[in-house]
Amino acid sequence: MLMIIGGTWFSLHGLQYSMGTLRRMGPAYFPVCIGITVALFGVLLLLPALRRPGGFPKPEWRPMAAICIAILAFAIGIDRLGLVPATVVLTILAALAERRPPLLPTAILAVALAAIAVLVFTQGLGIPLPAFRWNL
Repeated sequence: MLMIIGGTWFSLHGLQYSMGTLRRMGPAYFPVCIGITVALFGVLLLLPALRRPGGFPKPEWRPMAAICIAILAFAIGIDRLGLVPATVVLTILAALAERRPPLLPTAILAVALAAIAVLVFTQGLGIPLPAFRWNL
């Protein structure tokens, strides 16, 4: 359902701009096409799911909340703290999706992801993201 709703939303909001043609695509062309594709994949996932026996699955709220909070903390922290601390915070908060997150593997993953993020985004792609910034 989320794919259908999200794809439809992007398609409808993309139509606010000029669509253009296939040869001369306007700013709405890509979001509308991707939105329609995502919505169609949502329908293709939904149809077989409706024919399966059994009830609806119960949502796991802890993992969903942990991931959403981790993404929000990263979005807020990247401007105030920099790429490395924001990535570490993201990894630690996302690990809380498990009931008992393993400490050592989470710490290793946080350091590795922070290093990879700095290498890819600042060195590889040349995006001017400071590794550390202390603007609390």
